[in-house]
Amino acid sequence: MIENGFLGFINDNQLFKPTDRVLLAVSGGIDSMVMAELFYRSGQPFSIAHVNFSMRGAASGADAVFVENKANGYGVPFHSIRFDTKAVAYERGISIQMAARELRYAWFSQLLSEFSYTCLATAHHKNDVLETLLLNLTRGTGLAGLHGILANQNQVVRPLLFATRDQVVAYAIANSLEYREDSSNADVKYARNRIRHHVVPVLAELNPGLWQTLPRTVERLRAAETLMRAELDRSWQEVAEVGGRSILLPHDKLLAQSELLFRLAEWVKPFGFTSDQASLLVACLTQPVGQIFRSATHRITHERNGLLIEPIPQSAEIEVQLTDWPDIPVLVGDRFTLTIDVIERPVDFIIPTEPEVACLDADQLTFPLTIRLWKQGDKIRPIGLNGHKLVSDLLNDLKLSRTEREQTVVLLSGNEIAWVIGRRIAHPFRISSKTRRIGRFTWREA
Repeated sequence: MIENGFLGFINDNQLFKPTDRVLLAVSGGIDSMVMAELFYRSGQPFSIAHVNFSMRGAASGADAVFVENKANGYGVPFHSIRFDTKAVAYERGISIQMAARELRYAWFSQLLSEFSYTCLATAHHKNDVLETLLLNLTRGTGLAGLHGILANQNQVVRPLLFATRDQVVAYAIANSLEYREDSSNADVKYARNRIRHHVVPVLAELNPGLWQTLPRTVERLRAAETLMRAELDRSWQEVAEVGGRSILLPHDKLLAQSELLFRLAEWVKPFGFTSDQASLLVACLTQPVGQIFRSATHRITHERNGLLIEPIPQSAEIEVQLTDWPDIPVLVGDRFTLTIDVIERPVDFIIPTEPEVACLDADQLTFPLTIRLWKQGDKIRPIGLNGHKLVSDLLNDLKLSRTEREQTVVLLSGNEIAWVIGRRIAHPFRISSKTRRIGRFTWREA
């Protein structure tokens, strides 16, 4: 009996407790109406949420009225919202299906938080699992796409996953349940509907025990994914060298990994990189350094010692001008502060060695003092050199990453670089035996 299966599935998978308040996503279709009826008969506290996507004209409005009337009949709280889904899809440049999904789950999440519901229940069943699996397989997927829909994931529960569509329909008929028909469910222009109406029946004919073997197959795939994720995490910890906001994947450690392409594709996916880009990354390991690969948020640079993953730096200009010695720390952009102290030179003064601190001869500095990002063509006369050196050559000699080079800032006295901040002091502004006043500059991340 489906009611016993419903309660058994909830208990076996620990979806929620008998005292928990559950929010039900109810469209008015047969699946969600069966779910609502099962919740009502079980005595489980619940509320109903309905989304009107404005996709079927008057029928969409009638669906909303129908679901509200059912909620009133059950005596449970009702939430509803209306979206202009087509307009949102156009504004965001995404498909209508994707827009509908984003809109409804964002609203459901808001309701969960605002009304302190334990979880959201959707009416997915076994057929949905198989359809999703086949759809993902057709489009290309990993193991996560093959185990289909999980019973409990991120505050979303699916208490009907134990039942087939035929069982759901049989229950609705046996109990004379009212529901709304969505004509789009029969429209085979949608890929899911083509699978539902043309592919699944053939599979069920080939394997009459399909609905008994499917859960076991899905569970094996889920277990395989769990093991795979554990191995990916282990090998990532073995390979990745994290330093600040950057991550280095050294050549030797990468090339020692089995199934490198698969591992690398999974490792870089959270940074927005595709499988095709992962293939190019593996290929570049045997090519000259310097290649750069970009996602929307990160870039990977083929450096001398491996692949360097870094956030794409902001391109905003940094420039601050000082016309006098400041009394308080100076905020440079939104990333750094510069504290400046001018003191008489002590007899026992020792020049600090920290890279973020520079002690310069205050009387050799000329206002305005300018703090900005370095530019191509900038030159500095490093301490001990008679001539000048390009800042670009200095940064290359220091073997800095591309991001470190791009974020390097210089302090100028008039038009002359006095300090490549955190890197080198210029010879004319060094502390010498003639220095009387010291300008102590301390550079800190904000």
